[in-house]
Amino acid sequence: MSSEEGNDQSPWMVDLRKKYNSSETQAEEVHASLPTIVRVPHIIRRTNDQAYDPHMLSIGPYHRPNHRVAAMEKQKWKYLRHFCARNSGLDLDDILRKVQEVKETARSRYLEEIPVGDEEFGELLVLDGCFIVELFLKAQDRKRHPSLGEKSLHENDLIFASSSEWILRSVARDLLLVENQLPFFVIHHIFNSFANSLTSVSLADLAVEFFKPLYHTIGKMESSRNLDANQKIKSVHLEEHSPLHLLHLIHSHFIESSDTPTNFDSSLSILPLVKEKQPFNDNLSHQALMPLQTVPSAKRLQEAGIRFQRRQTGNLLDIRFEEGLLEIPHLVVDHYTNTFLRNLIAFEQVNPAYGKCFTFYATFMDFIVNTAQDVEILLQSGIMDHGLGSDKNIASMFNMMCKGLTVESAGNDRYHKLTTEIMEYFKTPWNMWRAKLNRDYFSNPWAIISFSAGVLAIWLTLLNTFYNVYRYYHPSP
Repeated sequence: MSSEEGNDQSPWMVDLRKKYNSSETQAEEVHASLPTIVRVPHIIRRTNDQAYDPHMLSIGPYHRPNHRVAAMEKQKWKYLRHFCARNSGLDLDDILRKVQEVKETARSRYLEEIPVGDEEFGELLVLDGCFIVELFLKAQDRKRHPSLGEKSLHENDLIFASSSEWILRSVARDLLLVENQLPFFVIHHIFNSFANSLTSVSLADLAVEFFKPLYHTIGKMESSRNLDANQKIKSVHLEEHSPLHLLHLIHSHFIESSDTPTNFDSSLSILPLVKEKQPFNDNLSHQALMPLQTVPSAKRLQEAGIRFQRRQTGNLLDIRFEEGLLEIPHLVVDHYTNTFLRNLIAFEQVNPAYGKCFTFYATFMDFIVNTAQDVEILLQSGIMDHGLGSDKNIASMFNMMCKGLTVESAGNDRYHKLTTEIMEYFKTPWNMWRAKLNRDYFSNPWAIISFSAGVLAIWLTLLNTFYNVYRYYHPSP
């Protein structure tokens, strides 16, 4: 053994001990304050990198240096002034003091080390937090008074200008990106301190109402009811089930929708149990997992006698199957749908404790939509509408959405029960024969007439044969 190897004071060993002790301290800090805003892993990003990057608006520290979002920084300062003016000339120092109360807790919610100093991070929280609150309040104002859209033009408020809906939708898109988030308690702390008296609507409902007209999949859902964010949170600390951020709020809005029937326990749906207040993952972490059971394409399912119908519900996840009828909620696919679903899936992948409902939904749609013919079946059934050019583009979108992910299911979860029922029906020979009979002989009136005439001719032939045989053995006297 060399003298260097035997010397405990060797520089490389001292350096190693420092790194070891530092990593142990960091691990303890992470355990005490678990990060909730993370980067999207490369394995998820690689199939569509642009779906996770903001186009117009940076929220939080991760995309702040992005030159594409620089123009919106001026709008943030303008919204900060509007927010202060809305509160009868609110003093900026009051906001700074309130944000200072949550600054360190907010910093701990980001997994990666934030590449900004303490002062810049405080400025970021003030600008982004006040911008989001003012944005939601302006949206409420203009919903109640549509004429305010013209006023926006004079204020150079391009977000709410009457001719710039695409900007509003782009801002909404960027607010629901995994990496583009503020901790929800920061926004709520600002709202509860300075805007609570300005509106009778909770912050959670203001947020949901803002996103409703912009995402058709949210549009018909009722206001959120079961979220702790609707309560008057006086503490800056997060409650157990309060949203982590805006994306989590929308995710929870689907999961905890009140649009559930009384017989929900026995239904076949991707949605988890909620009325029993079980964890969103239905305790799946303690159960053996297996690869997801595949389902044939819509065309093959239809050939096996399974009928497709638009389910009359506002919850995208509420897929049902019963006695050969597959009911799928309406989905409008536009240029924002891919990003919207991908970020909800990414949220579930990096936060497994909150379930895999959107991952299951996208996987299910990936299975049944393989070609343009499958898309056409969903279009004809009223399940889907789109404006992306071709049906082939829709199929490609779903086929790529979960590519590269390892998605597993437990043997007794909702997805497994749904797909098991479908496959049992699909594999029953009689169902396929009956479907073929209906397709080949009862698809139109002329086919029915031809089939009936053929059956009648066969019966008349059999009857005549029987009569001749009977007369042969029983001749008339």
